[in-house]
Amino acid sequence: MQLKKLFYSAIISAGILGCAFAGKGYQIDVQVAGVSDTTSFLAYHFGNRQYILDTVNVDSEGRFRFAGDERLDPGMYMVVLPGQKFFEIIVDHNQHFSVSAVMDNFVETMKFENSPDNEAFYNYMRFISTMNELGGPVRAELQDPGTTEERKAELRNLLSEIDTQVKAKQEEIIEAFPDGLFGRILLAQREPPMPEAPLREDGTPDNEFMYQTYKQNFWHFMDFADDRLLRTPIFHSKLNHFFTRVIIQIPDSIIAEADRIVEKARAHPEVFKYVVFFITNTFERSQIMGMDAVFVHMVENYYMTGEVDWVTPDQLERIAERAMALKPLLIGNIAPEIIMFTPDRKPLSLHDVEARFTLLYFWDSECSHCKRQTPKLKEFYQRLNPKGVEIFAANTEADRQKWLDYVNNNNLTWIHVNDPTNQSGFRDKYDIWATPLLFLLDEDKRIIAKRITVEQAEEIILREMQN
Repeated sequence: MQLKKLFYSAIISAGILGCAFAGKGYQIDVQVAGVSDTTSFLAYHFGNRQYILDTVNVDSEGRFRFAGDERLDPGMYMVVLPGQKFFEIIVDHNQHFSVSAVMDNFVETMKFENSPDNEAFYNYMRFISTMNELGGPVRAELQDPGTTEERKAELRNLLSEIDTQVKAKQEEIIEAFPDGLFGRILLAQREPPMPEAPLREDGTPDNEFMYQTYKQNFWHFMDFADDRLLRTPIFHSKLNHFFTRVIIQIPDSIIAEADRIVEKARAHPEVFKYVVFFITNTFERSQIMGMDAVFVHMVENYYMTGEVDWVTPDQLERIAERAMALKPLLIGNIAPEIIMFTPDRKPLSLHDVEARFTLLYFWDSECSHCKRQTPKLKEFYQRLNPKGVEIFAANTEADRQKWLDYVNNNNLTWIHVNDPTNQSGFRDKYDIWATPLLFLLDEDKRIIAKRITVEQAEEIILREMQN
């Protein structure tokens, strides 16, 4: 369900101020002026998605009720109206309350009965709106090229004062409601505590120390035992930011942090489940070369060890098979050996090719993408073959004559092999599901790069030659 975010950037998300109400089930009575005779949905956040939970009819006066015999999982919910317009409500201990508002002016008109947590939430929203109105013109003037340095200093002080007021308001809520979800969210989104930067011997700040400290303390204010945070945008947002923006995008670094965060997540089974799933799924789908190493690590250490008990045996088998197919092809591994056949039907081993760099090229002469890459490869070969670069072009099509005709007609002079009956098992060994497919190998046939373009291969080779 695609919904436009209601939250102001200063708060990221919002939550609840705890309440001791403990009635059975839930009942939320709503009246929205300006809407009638339609349908409304009750939806909830989970991670970075929203899910519809209940659907009700809206009467001619804009009244409707969400109710059920079972209590709702605490978290942040959305009342969705026609045109995908919606407002947020907080559901925690108190699950029996009423709310009224005016369509298209939710924040300013929102009123609650028997829900002090939601009253506090919307009071804070209105406070943040006021702070944004004060800060907007100040920021605009600060960005004006004509603003003098003296005036800029004054403007920065004004912004600092606004920021101080916001932090003071947040601290007030956190101290008043330390166990409420709203307080937990405000706490969780805080920046980690940081010391003054120590100086290096040359007198410059030790940025590496500061980075390591920031990374280590990033989760300082997050309560991994509180699964309510999963049903707000805040937990997923911080998790995604940490693994894609904070951590240096090197597999070994990510793996080390993944294990550290998983250990923290053991504080609650649902949080553990979400963290393991998020990391595994994120790096299985990553477009950054080499990140499949993280996926393989997660599968081997959490799925295949039996710790993941929320997938079916069939799903687990498929996940494990996928990881084991990728494992031999991880960056830094020796490329799997394949023995294929030259145009004169003689066997040739990939590992017997002597070259400083070998570009392993899986291709098909009928493939449209291959027809665009192969001419580029020809120019690449002319430039780099004299410098010790060889191409091991493994043709994947069954029609031998089409392959040979294309090679001869285009005067392709590198190493050509094929294996029409797949005796070498090259398709499984190299996880081939589309062509063209390029792997760059060093002189020991260790994988340097994979699933790259010809241009990327040349860039990597030239960089490696300079080292």
